[in-house]
Amino acid sequence: MQTNAPFWDSLVFEGIDDVDVEAVTAAFGTVEVVARGRAARTACPDCGRFSDRVHDPYQRRLKDLPLAGQGFVIRLTARRFICGSTDCPRRTFAEPFSRLAAQLGFAAGRMTLLRRVMALPDPQLNTPHVLGVDDFAIRRGQTHSTVLTSVEDHRVVDVLPTREAGPRAAWLIRHPGVEIICRDRAGAYAEGARRGAPDALQVADRFHLWQGLGRAVETCVAAYRDCLRNPSPGGVLPKATGAASGRPQDDSNPVGRRAERKKAAHALVRELLAQGHSRRSIARHLGWGLNTVLRYAKAARWQDTLRENQPQPSRLAPYKPYLERRFAEGCTSVTRLHGELVAKQAPVTYGMVRAHIATLRGAPSGAPPRPPTVRQVTGWITRHPRP
Repeated sequence: MQTNAPFWDSLVFEGIDDVDVEAVTAAFGTVEVVARGRAARTACPDCGRFSDRVHDPYQRRLKDLPLAGQGFVIRLTARRFICGSTDCPRRTFAEPFSRLAAQLGFAAGRMTLLRRVMALPDPQLNTPHVLGVDDFAIRRGQTHSTVLTSVEDHRVVDVLPTREAGPRAAWLIRHPGVEIICRDRAGAYAEGARRGAPDALQVADRFHLWQGLGRAVETCVAAYRDCLRNPSPGGVLPKATGAASGRPQDDSNPVGRRAERKKAAHALVRELLAQGHSRRSIARHLGWGLNTVLRYAKAARWQDTLRENQPQPSRLAPYKPYLERRFAEGCTSVTRLHGELVAKQAPVTYGMVRAHIATLRGAPSGAPPRPPTVRQVTGWITRHPRP
């Protein structure tokens, strides 16, 4: 978040006319002050002659011990001047920031400057009326934390070490005044908001709303995947089957080890729920995530827990129409087609082009196009139509 730069310029560097504070940021546990010199010229320390010829600028990174539990860094941009005196043995000299500190009446030194800055009180942060809550990964899949932001001015307010409800509720109790909480859909965030700010309105951000809509559409389309593989004549969809109406179909149940695991997990969760155990106690007992238990608890059939696989798009996918057009024009040389793509700076390999050309050679003329996948149909429904 950006803090008040004139405040630091007037108090931290008061009396030093040759230093400007450009910006001060405080985010993710670190306070950073960006400053630079503004003197038009300076004197050579050997001959005393003033010079305004700048050789080059460089940045000095002054770092000290943490300030109020946060790291503290000063990034000071200094300049190196060229001495124009032919009799002086020194050719270049640095901008003397340390001597400027004498104007304040204390000994020169970067540590003294840092102690001066650290002695100032921390800037006071106002509690935002609209608080944004989301998680981020410190170590993906293992360690996650919570970031609190002000939705109104897009600044980071605080960072909590975990995603649990306790620290979140404690923060809200210490900072009253939050009216709207725009949060992730995680259950721990909802519980923390209820405990810490019961009067605040909880809303979901548009990313998670759009993500939930996409998943719902994908689940609906997946129920009609047989219609995509075997379209009816005339483009009319067949009548709704048992899978669409919610009745199980024994003849279309998925098979395999993954299906067996899903079936057993669903039966186990439903049995524990029937015995009167809560969802959180089931998650702790089985060592599963709460979202996993909720997914099995909400599914009426174990088949509903299966999700369509989402393969990653190939790097060759954007260039397949070009290859198919060139192949239809009569250019069937893999080496030549690969060279044309490389000339266009396409990130493809020779093997990718050869495999795709092999499929084009094996496809009979006039063959119908491949049926669309569940993911493609979901994109047609949810994406904005192109003009």
